[in-house]
Amino acid sequence: MRQPVDRLPLQSNYTPVMGRRLADYFQIAPENLSERLDNHLLRLDVTYPARKSDDGKLTYDWWGAGWDTLTEGLWHSFAPLAHSRNLDDFPWPDPDAPHLMEAAAAQLAQDNGRHFVAPNLTMCLFERAWSLRGFESLLMDLVEQPEWVEELLDRITEIQLRVARRFLALGMDGGYFGDDYGAQRGMLFSPKIWRRLCKPRLALMFALFRDRGLPVILHSDGDIWAILPDLVEIGLTCLNPVQPEVMEHTRLYREFGAKISFYGGISTQTIMPVGTPAEIRDAVLACVQNLAPGGTGLVLGPSHRMQSDIPVENVDAMLKAFPVATAR
Repeated sequence: MRQPVDRLPLQSNYTPVMGRRLADYFQIAPENLSERLDNHLLRLDVTYPARKSDDGKLTYDWWGAGWDTLTEGLWHSFAPLAHSRNLDDFPWPDPDAPHLMEAAAAQLAQDNGRHFVAPNLTMCLFERAWSLRGFESLLMDLVEQPEWVEELLDRITEIQLRVARRFLALGMDGGYFGDDYGAQRGMLFSPKIWRRLCKPRLALMFALFRDRGLPVILHSDGDIWAILPDLVEIGLTCLNPVQPEVMEHTRLYREFGAKISFYGGISTQTIMPVGTPAEIRDAVLACVQNLAPGGTGLVLGPSHRMQSDIPVENVDAMLKAFPVATAR
């Protein structure tokens, strides 16, 4: 599984607000920031008409879930199935819409093989379900209405599979999925429920890529130790964000380093917002030492999208530590 590399790949993601601050700090155009950060991944999204609420406080995603426009991160503010379990009347997005791949195809052609390219299938299953139903309501449904939740997840899975096939037809290097199952300590719901409801459907999504010999990246925040063996079993090849607060790196490498690769690892929760440049340098070095002692098997970078609580000087310190940590 391990292949030698000339240096570890890097990936530093950021919110739009943080992106503007970093572009100003480095005195570059915002569209050149990813290159300045030496990012190796390019995630492609579907193209759909932008839609906001009349007061401009909400923006609606492709599925119809609403998100607060006044916050920097993702703050869920509208669940279209909050007051109804009628899935037949719900206006499901059309995975066969002609315009869906327009931006992705253009970006792919423009990139011309410079990056590892993957479809951005984030909020792919459980998160998509709660974004439609509401977080607390879906957690109750997991226990009180599991058959209905299965039908909801089946419909989401079918749409995700059809979208993924269209991305694959364009020519992808792998799959990128996002679905958060963990809290700071333990999972958001029981591993038993996850194995019944999420595992088989996630396996279908992974298989589209693995059957073509392509790697699969999963972003899943929090403490998901309990299901890591299951994720490996269904084809996971790279885990993100490997938060050091909840996924202790030496144990992670010891138990899973021969089976999967890692992506992330530098804490945006603790070290990046408040650390000194020396502490950030030490964190970068420790991340590489603990997760890639053989010089491969790690996409190095912050554990999540950087937000504006992180001083731009600390980002600069991280970037300066990258060549030292990745030197062969």
